Amino acid sequence: MKIAITGASGFIGKLLVKKHIDLGDEVHVLSRDEKKFLEFKEEVHLHIGDLSNIYSLTDFVESVDVLYHCAAEIRNESIMDLVNVDGTRNLIQAASGKIKHWVQLSSTGVYGPIYKGIVRENQAYNPVNQYEKTKLASDLLVLEASNNHNFTYTFIRPSNVFGFQMTNMSLFQLIKAIDKGLYFFVGNKGASANYVPVDNVIEALHLAATKTEAKNKIFIISSWCTIEKFVETIAQQLGKPVPSFRISFNIAKLIARLTAFIPKNPLTVARVYALSNKTVYETTKIEKELGYKEVTTTEKTIIGLVEFYKNNL
Repeated sequence: MKIAITGASGFIGKLLVKKHIDLGDEVHVLSRDEKKFLEFKEEVHLHIGDLSNIYSLTDFVESVDVLYHCAAEIRNESIMDLVNVDGTRNLIQAASGKIKHWVQLSSTGVYGPIYKGIVRENQAYNPVNQYEKTKLASDLLVLEASNNHNFTYTFIRPSNVFGFQMTNMSLFQLIKAIDKGLYFFVGNKGASANYVPVDNVIEALHLAATKTEAKNKIFIISSWCTIEKFVETIAQQLGKPVPSFRISFNIAKLIARLTAFIPKNPLTVARVYALSNKTVYETTKIEKELGYKEVTTTEKTIIGLVEFYKNNL
C-alpha cells in the first residue's frame, strides 16, 4: 500500500512508520525537519511541508491508499486551533479525491472528563479543555468530508497512551515518586488506570487501515487495571516497597488547590481526579468487529518503562 502519515516524528507516528516499513509498504511522511527522519534513511519518502501550508500537502497525499492523521498540538493552547482544526481542514482540502481511506488518531478526550462508569463509542461528546475541543472539531471536519464522499474514514480513540518512547513525563514522575517513597493513593481502593500500551494502539491503527469492516466507524482502544496494580508493578520493578499510604479525595483536592501556586506542582486538581476515577473505556466493539487482540500487556509495558527510567533518567 501507499501510506501517508502526518505527525510521523511523534511518539505514536514514528512507531507507525516503522510498522509499515516492516510490512514493505511505500511510506510517505510530512515534516518541517528532515533531520527527524535520518534513522529511516531511504526507507521513507520525505515531504517537507506543514499543515498550515496547503500547497506543501499536494504531493504528500497524491494517490494514497491510507492517510493516517496523527499530527496534533497537545501542549501549546495558543496554536491548537491553528494546528488541530485549521491544519485538518487544509489536509482535507488537499486529500479529497486523492486518497482512499483516512485513519484519524482521535482521543477519548472528546468525551470530556468522566470519573466513573463504562464509556463506549456512543458516549455523548463533552470536551472541556482546548485540546479536547480542537480534537473533536478535527474529527467532525473529517466526518463531514467523508459524508461528502471524499473518502472513507476510521477514528481510533485511545485513552492514555504509554511506552518508554513517550515524551510526556507524567508517568516518569510517577515512577520517580514511587522510587523516592513519596507516592500516596487518593480516595477509595479500586480506581482505574486507563493506560493503553502504544504497541496496542499501533495494532488498532493498522486494523483501521486494512480491515473493510473498519470503514466509516469509530473505535475506542484502551487497557484497564487498578491504580493499585499499576503502582505495585512499578514498585516491584524498582525493588521498592509497595506504597500503602492513602489520603481521602477531599483532602487531596484541598492540598492541590493550596499548592497550585508552586511551579510544576505534580499534585494538581486534575491529577487528583485522575488518580481516583473509576472509569472503564470499553473495547468490545474493536474486538468483535475488527478482531483486535492485545499485542502486549500493560504489565510488560510498565516493565519497559521502569527499565528505561532506571537506565536513562
